[in-house]
Amino acid sequence: MAKTDEKVIAEKLLQAGAVKLSPEKPFTWASGWKSPIYCDNRKLLSFPFIRDFIKSELCNVVFEAYPEADAIAGVATAGIPWGLWWLTS
Repeated sequence: MAKTDEKVIAEKLLQAGAVKLSPEKPFTWASGWKSPIYCDNRKLLSFPFIRDFIKSELCNVVFEAYPEADAIAGVATAGIPWGLWWLTS
């Protein structure tokens, strides 16, 4: 059985150590929301092959949903590199 894109991406996030779980003491996001899971996308900056795969998949999803889009922007802080890398797709 082929793995779904979501499962492959989840595996890669786990390989990079980007996913953290803390159900007993949830993370507080900037919005104030609490979550038992946190994905630190900054960790992916040190894993070029994983980073490039996820970047390509992200671009595929965005451009499939919005084929008229000319660009993808990343918001501060960890999103800026992701917005820049779409140029290399």
